[in-house]
Amino acid sequence: MTACCTLTTDFGTADGFVGAMKGVLARLAPGLRVVDLAHDVPRHDVAHGAWVLATAAREFPRGSIHVAVVDPGVGGDRPEVIAAIDGHYYVGPDNGLFAYVAAAGPVEGTWAIAGAAFRMAEVAPTFHGRDVFAPAAAALARGLPPEAAGPATCLGGRLPWPARADGEAGVVVHVDHFGNLITNLPGPARAVTIGERVAPPARTYGDVAVGELACYVGSAGTLEIAVRDGSAADVLAAGRGAVAVRA
Repeated sequence: MTACCTLTTDFGTADGFVGAMKGVLARLAPGLRVVDLAHDVPRHDVAHGAWVLATAAREFPRGSIHVAVVDPGVGGDRPEVIAAIDGHYYVGPDNGLFAYVAAAGPVEGTWAIAGAAFRMAEVAPTFHGRDVFAPAAAALARGLPPEAAGPATCLGGRLPWPARADGEAGVVVHVDHFGNLITNLPGPARAVTIGERVAPPARTYGDVAVGELACYVGSAGTLEIAVRDGSAADVLAAGRGAVAVRA
């Protein structure tokens, strides 16, 4: 049995969708430890789900399985895949959800989920989380090799912005629960301009006064803009996609 299986979805917890997936995992891989990463990803927000995976999944033991379902194109032509990345397995739709973890790499292989042992006999076109991705994760947990899932393929899903900027200008790629603006600019900490405001460099929030802007290297290794005891997103009227330039 593998170390554990994590779940990341935009399903919420009010409708039983997450429970149904857990039921499949319990039935097909008894004893598998299942950990919830997040089920309150904003609905249809693939980029948000990708950030959750990129910052949380890597903390789990190698060999872990990460099922992610933020899938506005469910039942359409986006592929259903298993991706082996840096010793972990990622199971879900190839729609950009795995773009950030793939960018960090290395990608060791990707396979389409086509084999009968990796899917339910009958698949509802609107609930691949239950009928495709949970069974695929259970198959991996039972020890089936990912190559048995189906033909080898490549990850094709993309996000609007790269995981890391390649120059002095980047963008905000995530806004967290506290209103911190997380950019794709790598460290070290330097002043960053968003719009007409400059956020001075700091080590952490406590280095500036209440209500002041700060720019620091966040826990994901990229520059973040925050307001001490406030929301940078509100103060700067900025969100994902806002241009951030090193001052």
